[in-house]
Amino acid sequence: MRCLFLSACALGLSAAAAYEPTEVLTRAIQRAIDRSRAIPNYTCVETVTRVYFSPAATSLPRDCAILLEQRRHPTPDIILHPYSTDRLRLDVTMSSRGEIFSWPGASRFDDHDIDHVVRNGPMGTGSFGGFLATIFTSDAKRFRFERSLSVNGRVTMEYSFQVPQPDSHYKVKLNEGWTYVPYSGTFQVDPESGDVLSMGITTGASPLATGMCQSTTTLDFARVRIGDEQFMLPGHARQRFVYPTVEETENTTGFTNCREFRGESTVTFSPGEPAAPGSPKRVSSGTGNAIPPGLRFTLDLTASIPTDTAAAGDPFTAKLSDALRDDRNKVIAAKGSLVTGRLLRVQMFAHPPESLVVLQPEYVDTRSGRLALSAVRDWTYLVAQRRRTGKGVEVLIPLPGEENSGVFRFPGEHVVIPAKFRSDWKTAPPISREP
Repeated sequence: MRCLFLSACALGLSAAAAYEPTEVLTRAIQRAIDRSRAIPNYTCVETVTRVYFSPAATSLPRDCAILLEQRRHPTPDIILHPYSTDRLRLDVTMSSRGEIFSWPGASRFDDHDIDHVVRNGPMGTGSFGGFLATIFTSDAKRFRFERSLSVNGRVTMEYSFQVPQPDSHYKVKLNEGWTYVPYSGTFQVDPESGDVLSMGITTGASPLATGMCQSTTTLDFARVRIGDEQFMLPGHARQRFVYPTVEETENTTGFTNCREFRGESTVTFSPGEPAAPGSPKRVSSGTGNAIPPGLRFTLDLTASIPTDTAAAGDPFTAKLSDALRDDRNKVIAAKGSLVTGRLLRVQMFAHPPESLVVLQPEYVDTRSGRLALSAVRDWTYLVAQRRRTGKGVEVLIPLPGEENSGVFRFPGEHVVIPAKFRSDWKTAPPISREP
């Protein structure tokens, strides 16, 4: 064993002698900056799987310093078990403010913080390119060469950095806003190409109001071809959140369908949202064309929704099982009219095994064009049916940020909501959200 250890050290010393750490670092920083400047011309689909962990027994909140030390040598009362999983899918690109997001296929990006799109659960940013650009251009003032490594015959050079709170652009969500926290990390560089291959980031002390003790992020980069160019993007990113309640959440992020958007693209940053090519003409949702609230209708899904792969942000389509009529019995949308919307949540639970899916209708196609459709799940028929059998009904309430939607619960694992699944709805006033 000692010989192996000495050989590893010798390899490290040999690798360090072959490359000058300052030259390698300078080249790596410049390459990362140059590539981050080009990324705003590109967008990718970002899929995030969030796994929620809790201890087997209920635990009282603990001081963060004590909890982080206990995690190094966990006792049985803080051994964690996964109890729930959910999944998100977003479009992501870069702007002058950093990463910005939209639901997949939307015709514009929303130039606001991530919580303007993802309104529930822990969500981090920076994986698409924000971390590298921010660390190398503004936050980190000093870098320390730590060591050279040889793994499977490949030499890498490791550097470390620390960012105090006054220099930090690492934001953590508070109840009523955001705050900046200190952080530190390491990254590995290929001395031949100057590419950053991986990076690890750990936050420092966070204010109590964040409800978080620590966040750790690991990024593994790989070359991705977009158009005629190649970029170092995370092939895999993992972020772990540790809470004083002894609960934790781990987000695993992947990027697919990376593409360039040009001037003729439907991706814009303007307030207006033009209709997608080939879609029906969209009718303004002004007072004259608004669908009045309180109208009941029934939807039949046109395609199945498999919860093993579906994600919040995915579109769904359905058809009206009967005509949508106003209170004067005038037809607003005929039977069979297409309704489009999005999934707002796809969440699976372990004990008991079940899935929750939240649907939000958005538009209905009519003979005169596409109308905005705001609706909530209508429980009237189900309540009346259960009342006749003497059984109660658990009414499922959407979470904050899921207004004008319907929550559906399905027992079992690997649930597939079948095509032609029928649900009852009632039109509702549109929700106006402040940025």
